[in-house]
Amino acid sequence: MTIRAPLTLAILALAFFSTAAMADDNACMGDAFSICGQFIPNRERVAECLFTHRSSVSMPCRISLQHFRPRAESASY
Repeated sequence: MTIRAPLTLAILALAFFSTAAMADDNACMGDAFSICGQFIPNRERVAECLFTHRSSVSMPCRISLQHFRPRAESASY
């Protein structure tokens, strides 16, 4: 019975974070096609393009980009 509660919490946390990641993907889908379509299907290059053009993307996408750090920027940390 004591194992059931932590297991339930772990499953709920996994479901929540999977949903959040999917919402981030959906927030930028239209911007990815319209602004960075030339980089599709390379997800990393699309993300870098969206980050570079973040002043031109929709507000939901701009909010989700706050979680993204391009490789060149993250390498300096």
